[in-house]
Parts: sequence; C-alpha cells; structure tokens
Amino acid sequence: MKTLSCIVFASAIALALCLDDFVVPPADLDPSAYPEWAHYHWVWLDHSRSSQDNVMEYVNEYKSRNITVGAVNIDSGWSTGYNNFIVDTKKFPNASNLVDDLHKMNIRVILWATSVVDTTSSNYQEAHDKGYFLKDILGQQAIIDWWHGKGGMVDYTNPDAVKWWHGQMDKAIELGIDGWKCDGTDPYVLLIPDATGKSGHVTRRQYSDAYYEDFFDYIRSKTGRTDKLIMSRPVDEEGPIYLKFSPKRVMISGWVGDQDPTFEGLQGCLRRYLQSAWAGYANFGSDIGGYRSGNGTLGRSKELFIRWAQLGAFSPLMENGGNKEHRPWMFDTPGDKNETANIYRKLVDDHYQLIPYFLTIGSEALRKGTSSIHPLAKHDSFINKAIDLFHPSTFNYLLGSSFLVVPISAEGGSAEVTFPDGHWVARWNTSSMYKGGETASFKNLPLEIFPVFLKTNGLIPLRITPMTPVLGKFPCLHDKLRFVLHRPSHTLHPVKSSVIEDQGTGLEAYHWMDKAGMLHINATAHPTMVVVVEIHGCQTAREELILFSESGHNALKPSLREEDMLSGSHYFVSKEENCLFINLGSLKRGAYAHLFCDK
Repeated sequence: MKTLSCIVFASAIALALCLDDFVVPPADLDPSAYPEWAHYHWVWLDHSRSSQDNVMEYVNEYKSRNITVGAVNIDSGWSTGYNNFIVDTKKFPNASNLVDDLHKMNIRVILWATSVVDTTSSNYQEAHDKGYFLKDILGQQAIIDWWHGKGGMVDYTNPDAVKWWHGQMDKAIELGIDGWKCDGTDPYVLLIPDATGKSGHVTRRQYSDAYYEDFFDYIRSKTGRTDKLIMSRPVDEEGPIYLKFSPKRVMISGWVGDQDPTFEGLQGCLRRYLQSAWAGYANFGSDIGGYRSGNGTLGRSKELFIRWAQLGAFSPLMENGGNKEHRPWMFDTPGDKNETANIYRKLVDDHYQLIPYFLTIGSEALRKGTSSIHPLAKHDSFINKAIDLFHPSTFNYLLGSSFLVVPISAEGGSAEVTFPDGHWVARWNTSSMYKGGETASFKNLPLEIFPVFLKTNGLIPLRITPMTPVLGKFPCLHDKLRFVLHRPSHTLHPVKSSVIEDQGTGLEAYHWMDKAGMLHINATAHPTMVVVVEIHGCQTAREELILFSESGHNALKPSLREEDMLSGSHYFVSKEENCLFINLGSLKRGAYAHLFCDK
C-alpha cells in the first residue's frame, strides 16, 4: 500500500513532504449487513403481564434508573387470537400510539408470532375452508397440539395461502412495528405424518426455512425498509437432540430458547451457545436469568441473574425477559444499596460501547456464514463432538478476535481459563497480562467482576457512552468512535482494524510500532466521523506528538477542555486510567499521528 509505505519508512520531516500521499482515501468497505439495533438492549414482559400500560411502565422504570432500553418484544397475547394479527384493544387500546411513543424514545418494537393458527382464532376457519394448512398422510388438514392449544400450520408451498397469510400480517405491519419474534413452532411439522403441502412432501428443514424467511422477507418488502428484523432461534435443544431452527441468512438477532432459572439452566444455555456458534449462526444471546419460572417471588437468585446478565452484555444480543421477575432493581434489599441495578446499568453501558465492534464482526460473520462467537472447546473429532453435546471441556469463547469471555456458570464466582494465542489483559485490571498457553484460576470473584480479557496490540473499535471512563464526561463525544489499544508492541507490518457503520461505509485504522519505539496510527478518510484513540501502556511521549490531517502538519497539544474535544490536534493523559488519549479530530482527509511510546 503506497500510503503506508510512505509512513513506515519516512522520518517526521519526510512525512511533512508527502502529506497528500499519506492522507488515506475512504475505505472500500461494504455497509453493515443489518441495522445496529440488532445489538441494542431488548426487554420484554411475558404474555400474562403484557399490556399497553404495563409495557410503557416497564420501559419507564428502566429509563428512570438510567438503564438504556433499545427494543421491546411484545409477547404472545397481544392479539385477539393466536396469529390472527388483530390487536386486542382491551390490552392495547391504541397500539399504533404505543409504537409511535416507543419510537420517539428510540426504542424498536417487535411482536410475537408463529405460523400456527390456533383453532380458537378468528381466522382459523377461513384458512381451513380454503385448504391453507399442511395435510397429513390421510390427506386431511392436520391439527397439531401446541403450547397455546390446537392449530393448523400454514402451507408455505401454496401461493394462495401465502398471499392470504401476508394479508393477515399486514394488519400488524401497518402499526409501524420493526419486526417479529418468531417463536419455535416449526418442529411441530414432525408431528404430522407425511406432512404435505400443495407442492408435495414438506420436510422439517424446508418448513423452517420457509417460515422464518417469509416473516423476515415480507416485512422488508412490504415496508421497503431493510432495517426490519426477526428474533428467532439458532440452535436449540429438543430433548436430547439439538435442532437448527432458523436459516442463517435471517437469524440476525437470535436467542437460544427457553431455560430454567438455575445455574444448570445457564449451563444449558451455554451449550446452546457453543452449538449455535459451531453451526455458523452469526449473532445471538439468551433470556437473562432464564425464561422459565423458578421458586419464590423472584423466580431466580440474585447471583444467577447477575452472572447471566454479564453473559448477556458480552453476547451479540442482550435481551431480558420471561416468567416472574426480571427487573434488576427488584433483586436488591434496602441494605444492598442498589447493587444489582448498578451492576446491570454498567453492563448495559458496556454492551452499548461494544456496538461498533459487534456490528463489524457480526456483518462479517453473516456474510461468511460463520459466528461472532468462537468457542474454545475442542470440536475437531467425533469423540470431542460427542462430548460437547453434554459436557464441553470449557464454555469460554472468543468474541470476534479481540475479547476472551469466561462465563461464570456455577455458584461462588469461580472461573478457569487457558489463554489462546497472543497476549491478554484483564478488562477489570489492565495491569494483569497473560500470554497464550497460560492457565489462570479465579476464585470467589465479587458480583461486579466478570472475567473478560482483551487482546493486546490491536485497535478495538468502541462507542463513547456517558459511562465511558474519562471520555464519558465530555457530552460532545457521546456516541463518537474510539479505538482502544492495549500495550502496543513492535510489529513488522501495519495491523489493520475495520469498523463498519449502520449507515455508510465505515473506516479502517492501522497501527504499528517500529524498533525505536515510535508508535504510528493511521485512519482512513471519512466525511463525518470523529475518532479518539485510547492507548493503554503508553502513558507519555518523549517528543511532541505529531498529527497530520486535513489541516496539515501539527504538533498535538495537551488539553482537557471540552471545546477542544471535537477539533482534534489534542491529547491528554489519564493517570487514573493509566492511558493516553489522542483526538484525531475530523477525518475528512484521513489522519495520521505518531509518538514515541514510553511504557
């Protein structure tokens, strides 16, 4: 690359002479494969409590505690009959206003649905009379038993049935919803002897693909918008068997099904995580605390809820809802000083900081048919794969390539990890570093500590939020991009990091350190982005920090004034966080900075 070679081999004086050469043009990146709200914090009430008033109260309870909510799933029971798509106005007197009000709060709305029309639903008889359901071996339209009663399964091989079905869905789409939660009724096709549609025999795989793809594709085609999503299962467990539910193309925000609210349930959730990742599903999470109902008023313990929330924060989808209690603040007694709520608030903020990273690794995974999650359990032989079904050697996983996540899956707060290749720093204590092959054990970790590790010598794209250390106190930087670099070290070649935007092409950044200890950072041009680089393990500069940008060649100046935060050409050192911040400012022509790094 001509631009980089100019920088690598030139002195600071020579760099000034090749300004037009090194200022990097915009990166040639594909836009994100899906909207970023796939990675927001989603909440929901189970169907027994869901109503217009309760949903708004639920959201406002989070908001009053400064916990960000990005999407709401309205559970089954919102309609007058299961899958007739007619709003029950006794529960939701003005659903359109509810959707509008939530949108004004930057909260997306999805509705629960399946492809089973219940026999008690107002549209069942019409569909039955027109032959729109799958048939059994006797040629009769099959009625299956499901968890809400009895019903028929829409025949996706019948064009007339699909057209009719879309007309049913239109009633809900016209409310302005953002997508669907497609629950897992598709395996019920296995209960129909020789399930047959208009075009012939229908396999379970064929039915699952048609079901999820139709909900995903139709709402996008109907609205003409590509920011619509469905929530669906990747891999879930049916008895002793793992089943792939959604086709990977539409499984952008998945959850791994229903678990018990126990640590055994959390382990079952993690087994599904591993199986879903090995199957190549890009993004998924789980019901924090477990969906099912447990003992007592709360239905789950405080310790379990927090450990599950920690897993959720470092999963592509962080979603919280189910039976009994899921509100974080309800797990605290007066003597707890809002411990659970405070931990949960911080976890949600951590999750939002990760959104640029999630969107980048998730888009790449979706395009390649791989996963954002990479299990560390061995899965390379028949024996290992058999063991992994029930007792994987570890639940630890890589999130992309930069984060190592070590779930706490039992009471007591203990964890063990064998580090993969590279060097890693503990996220909660960046002075602790580990190298690949080392094993570390952690005992009795307090509830506020979750063992996550960051890979060193790599630029990690993160969002600046109000709770971001140091930078969060500058409101003008909120929602701006920062690259975090831990312990830079000598590299023979520039190390690239990409970040993909929700709308737009994103940018690329490069860094390298030469043998003399000079650290170089280069960012490609972007019309609107402002970037701050946060460097840990490189607190001071032995010479002036030099920045090349659209304004020319400047010595970076120390500043902590808010009015300087967006202008660039400034840096400051945080002794508290043990790191150096460089504000690259505007990237309209790209930017390059270098400094001598004292470690």
